Amino acid sequence: MANIRIDSRGDYKKELTLDELEILLRINNIVASNLDLDEILHSVHAYLPKLIQHTKSGIFFYHEKTGKITLHSNIGLSERLIRLFSDNTSNNFLFMKLLKTKKAWRSTDIYPVEEIKKTPYFQSALRRESILYGLGAPILLGDSFIGTIQITRPESRRDFTVRDLRMLELVAQQISIAVKNALTYEKGLKEKEHIITVLEQKVKQAERLAALGRAAAIIAHEVKNPLTSIRLSLYSIEKKASWKINFHEDLEIVKEAVERVSRTMEDLLHFSGESNLRLREVDINELLRNLVFDYKKQINHNIIIETSLNKLVPIILADAEKLKEAFNNLIANAIAATDSGGTVRISTYPSFDRVVITIEDWGDGISPEIQQKIFEPFFTTKQSGTGLGLAIAKKNIEAHRGSIQVESQSGWGTKFTITLKVYNKRPDGSEPIRGE
Repeated sequence: MANIRIDSRGDYKKELTLDELEILLRINNIVASNLDLDEILHSVHAYLPKLIQHTKSGIFFYHEKTGKITLHSNIGLSERLIRLFSDNTSNNFLFMKLLKTKKAWRSTDIYPVEEIKKTPYFQSALRRESILYGLGAPILLGDSFIGTIQITRPESRRDFTVRDLRMLELVAQQISIAVKNALTYEKGLKEKEHIITVLEQKVKQAERLAALGRAAAIIAHEVKNPLTSIRLSLYSIEKKASWKINFHEDLEIVKEAVERVSRTMEDLLHFSGESNLRLREVDINELLRNLVFDYKKQINHNIIIETSLNKLVPIILADAEKLKEAFNNLIANAIAATDSGGTVRISTYPSFDRVVITIEDWGDGISPEIQQKIFEPFFTTKQSGTGLGLAIAKKNIEAHRGSIQVESQSGWGTKFTITLKVYNKRPDGSEPIRGE
């Protein structure tokens, strides 16, 4: 069995305890499933006392131009100490050592205890707060020092161990990953307008693939982090299995991570694929009826799906799989919008040489500003997902020479209206054979 170990600078090695592994796994999952840096940092900091016993701690970010540090979150630090930390970084010998070496340090590895008590920093800041022992680890972005996490203990307690130092390094590394993910996501958002412009030109497939390449920053977050969760979960499963401890929760984490990667890959493949249609006779009512049947087996009991499928709707010539994919995305969105409870209504009716399908939900609605962007590739208001669902739906519907429109008002739900021609030609303009 592979062991997870924390290696010190000497010969000392000791396996992680099960509790420590659980906490590190939870921290990793927080980092992997969220892009809100403030929320991540506060959540990670809340777990820190369970991992390393201490009385006071803070997560600080460093401003290279001014040489000052800014406190982001803290446990037990007084306003006076926060002010001294922020305004007198040059006196903080632990911080200066972290900044210079970009490595984790114990204060007693820099100076012996008696020397620490003689430093200006101890005399002006630490003594009054009953602080003697300190531990710090750098937060890095690549090779750049961008912050630090520091924890302390009073003289009445024991000094931190080398093992504590290694544990704090692991936490600091997770914070570094969170910062990198957040910055990568912001960079992806800034590039999105350019990506959208290219995609909206509806040019050759090569241009669509190039646009997908430029969106790699967003996709990387959707794939890389689930793989990290899988790796850590497998370590946990292996350890628990050897101790005959139930590892059902770890299996669920692996399952969710695999499904997340799978959904991302499917969206990319569907969106980047050609829009060639395999036309055949399709009963729209039957197609929708089957989709609703599948969803009713999955949704919460507080969500109702109603259907009003007009019997006069004719059989149409279409690509059943493309339409199924489009309607599946629209229904899934409607159910998600009604997650707190309500009704999703699906209707069909004939209109001259066309078929009209409406999908309505009782959700919170969509603001006018968001409505203008919802069909844009990679646009999403969620913190996870590729933002391709509605773009794929629109692409498939327009491939049938159909149209899709949205009506919504904040607080009053959303209605999508899809219009499809009853009779379609093949993409090359030739007449299809009925039933092909």
